[in-house]
Amino acid sequence: MEKAKVTMRNWKPYVYDGEYNLSGTADVHPRLGRNVYVATTSTLVKASLEEDVLIYETRNTVYHCPLKYMMVSPYGNVVQKYREELARLDTSENALDRIIAAAAKMSLGEPEDTADEMVRKIRALQETGQQEIAQMEEQEKQRLLEIAGKYEDCVYIEVSSVHSGSKLVYHLGDAVGIVNPGVHIGMFQDSVLYMKYATEEDPCALDFRYFPRGFGDVMETYSWSDNIKQAVIKNQKGHSLIFNHEEIAPGETKVFTPDTHKQGLFSPDCYNGKSLLTVGEEDGEKED
Repeated sequence: MEKAKVTMRNWKPYVYDGEYNLSGTADVHPRLGRNVYVATTSTLVKASLEEDVLIYETRNTVYHCPLKYMMVSPYGNVVQKYREELARLDTSENALDRIIAAAAKMSLGEPEDTADEMVRKIRALQETGQQEIAQMEEQEKQRLLEIAGKYEDCVYIEVSSVHSGSKLVYHLGDAVGIVNPGVHIGMFQDSVLYMKYATEEDPCALDFRYFPRGFGDVMETYSWSDNIKQAVIKNQKGHSLIFNHEEIAPGETKVFTPDTHKQGLFSPDCYNGKSLLTVGEEDGEKED
C-alpha cells in the first residue's frame, strides 16, 4: 500500500542517542486530520534532500518538509550544551544531519555571514516561507469563521485531536473569533478547556470544557456556558468519535444543544467550583 504524503509547516528535526524524530504542523494527515500538530513522528526509515525539500519517510508516512517552512526558532527548550553538540553534525555526509546542525546553529545565534552553506540557504528561503505560512493561516482562519457564521450562537470545532484539543471557533451574537485549547492535567482525569474572558474592548466571554474519556476518541462535556446554544462538531479523524454519547462518523458534522450536556458530577466532591447535594426526607423537613 502506498504511503500517505504529508506537507509540514513550522517543522524541526532532531536526534537523540542516534534516534531521529520530526515535529511540526501537518497540512492534512490521513489519521490525525487537518492542520494538526504532530509532536513526534514514528521511526525514521530514510531521509533525503530534494530541491530544498527534506523528504522524511517513516514506516507509515512520507513527510515533505520544505526548508522555507522550517521553524524560525528551533530547539528553544534544548540546553545549550546539547545544541552545541548538534551543531557539530555539520561535517556529516547525511543531509538530515546537516539540516539538524543548521537548526542548532540558528538557535545559537549564528551570524548572518556564516560560512555554513545550509544555514545561509535556510535563512534565504525562510522569509518567503513565513509569508506563505501567514497567508495560509489567515485563509484557514477565514474559512473557519465563515463556517461558524452559518450557525447562530454556536461554537464550532473541527476535531483532529481529542486529547490535546483542536481550535474552537465561536459565533455568539455578533461576536466571532477563535479560542485555542488548554489542557488541564488531572490526577485521575485530564480535561480540555476553552475559556475566553470578557474585556472592556471585547465583552464576549465563553466557557466550554470536556473530558477526553478512556483510551478511545470520546468527548464528554462538563461545562457549557449559557450563551452557547449549539455545539457544532466535525470529525476530521480517520475513524469515528463519540461526543456526548453520540457517534460522529469520519468527515461527518453534527449539531448538539445543551440538552445533550449534563452539568456537574454526582459525587460528594466539588468539581469545577460546583457540587451537588441531595436532601432526602430523612435529612430535612417534609412538606405538607
